[in-house]
Order: sequence, then C-alpha cells, then structure tokens
Amino acid sequence: MKLTDILRQINEEEEENGLQSPDKANYEVAIIPSDMQAALDALSNSENYVVKVIDKDGNEKIDTNFSRTFSDQSQIDKIFGRSKMAEKNIDAMNNWNSLSPVGRRSKVRDLQKREPEVYKKGIEGKDFIKAYDFWQSEGNEGSEEDFIIDNDYKPGAEFAPIKKVSKLGTDNKYFPQKNADTLKKYAGTLSIDTNYDIDGDKIVFPSAKNKWGNKDLIKRRIKTIMNNAGVEFKEDTKYQLPDETPTQSIPAPTPKPAGPSVLTLTLDPAKIKGKKPELNAIIKLLKNTYDKNFDYDQENSVIKITNIKPERRADVRSQFAKFLKPVIPVKENFDFERYQMLRRAGIIK
Repeated sequence: MKLTDILRQINEEEEENGLQSPDKANYEVAIIPSDMQAALDALSNSENYVVKVIDKDGNEKIDTNFSRTFSDQSQIDKIFGRSKMAEKNIDAMNNWNSLSPVGRRSKVRDLQKREPEVYKKGIEGKDFIKAYDFWQSEGNEGSEEDFIIDNDYKPGAEFAPIKKVSKLGTDNKYFPQKNADTLKKYAGTLSIDTNYDIDGDKIVFPSAKNKWGNKDLIKRRIKTIMNNAGVEFKEDTKYQLPDETPTQSIPAPTPKPAGPSVLTLTLDPAKIKGKKPELNAIIKLLKNTYDKNFDYDQENSVIKITNIKPERRADVRSQFAKFLKPVIPVKENFDFERYQMLRRAGIIK
C-alpha cells in the first residue's frame, strides 16, 4: 500500500473516531441536487457507498466500502418493522403517518421496485380504482402515486391506498424482509427522516443523526455517493444551525399571556401552476394533522395555521418553500400609516 493511501486511511479513521479538531463553524452539511428523486435513490443504494480506484493494470476496483449498519436495534425495527405481524402493521401505520410527502414518495418508489407485483395488483383492485376516481372527483389532480401519498395509513380493516399496494392478504410487504442482503442494502445506507432531512430543495445531513460524525467526512462521502450515481448537486455552505451560545443570565420579566400562535403563509399562484398535485398532498397531510386549526383560503392563496408549536413553524414553512411569495422588506423610514391613507384615498394603488 502506498504511503498516501495509509495516511488517507489513518485520516478517515481519526475523523470517524472524533480524534480531529471539532468543526469551527456551526453549520450542517447540505446539498441542493439537480434532481431530488435521483439523489434520494442514490442515497438508498449501498452500491454508491464505495470509493473506486484504478489499479496499476488499469482495472477499476473498490478501495473503500463505507456502507455499514448505521442503526441500533430500535432503528433496525424502524427500517424492517418488528417481527410479529400485528406489531408490523402498527409499525407500518406509525411510520407512514410520520413521513413527510417527500418521504412518502420515496417509500412508494421503494415498493414499486421491491414488490412490483403487489403494487400492480393493488392499483388495479376495484376498491382502489373506485376510491381513486372519487378522490379525483373532489377536485384533486394527480396519478395513483399522488393519491397514495395524499392519504394516511388507517388502522384495522379501514381502507387506505398505501395498504392496498403494500399488503398481500395478511402478509405486510410495507417493510423489506430482513436478511443479510437487505441488512446491507437498507441498514447499510442513510435513511430519510432518520439520518437526513428534506428542507425545501435541500437535503440536510445533521451530524447528530450521522454516525460518521465529522462534517468534513460526511461532506466527502456524500460527494462520493452522488458522483457514483451521476447526480449533479451544489453545496449549500451557509446552512447554519441556530446560535446556541449561552449569554449572561438576566432575570426575564414575567411574560404576559400570549394569544394563540398563528402561522400565515402567502402562496404565489404562478409557482403553484403545474404543481397542484404536490401542493395538494402537502395541504392534505397538514390538514389531517392540524384539523380545525388549519385554514386554506384558495381565492387569496393564503394558508393559516393556529395553535402551532414554535418549533414546528420553520419545518412547516419549509414544506411550502417552493410555493411562497417572496417577502418584500419594509424600508426603515417607511410611513405605513400614510401609505394606507393614500391607498384608501385612491391616490396610489
């Protein structure tokens, strides 16, 4: 082995074991892929988790394979479900209902590849077709895949599209079968909502969710995965975490009781055009979550969610990022009252 190879191997081992200096910047590794679905497919394929080199005879060979089990037993159960069928059905429901729209689409694509016959039989079933036609009659647009993503997993014998394409009789195919090969494929790769998150058009790899730990190592390996899959991407070098630097403790005044927290989002009709199925899927999921606290004024393209937890505001806003109207900042010396008076008088529009 060459000296450079030995030094590189030592360097990576030190980074994995946290022996090198901690990162100075409070940021997370984030990329903006040219094709989001292709990037997600690349991350779910363990064959991309290798460093390839050309040997002295000109042949390509694998120099480093960093596909490994990232999960403890609880995460293994999350990937494969628990062993008993009754528990597996509950796990499938909890997993599906907790996924973002992007995560649900990734799961559907996995089922299409892993259980094509089960999936085909499901969408061709009479009850599925009847429910899909009714969904469209309510003004929804989209494919069978969009219909599946738009609906939650229901308990017991209740109808749910995802159950129709992931169950064969009483046999639940939602999770992959656990064996040596699937452990390598699924537990040996990063998982959406477990090891990385989707934030608008970005894929974020929080170091706290990744056993590689060191951010420079995460960055290099994500680049390797994308390059092996032929997926183009840009790095977002400014994706920072909130500053949690402790400040001098000053007794805070007793806060007055606050009214209900309201998140207001104004959508851009031009950005909605051609993407209504994707928007409807997000709206349906959030409407199911917030129920009466969720309001969508389609005429004015305004979404309001009341009683939303502060820590959820940024996450919900990010799901609508591609549909939002740009915010025009108000100038520091702008006389808003005079502006309103002139508008009411019809002097300005």
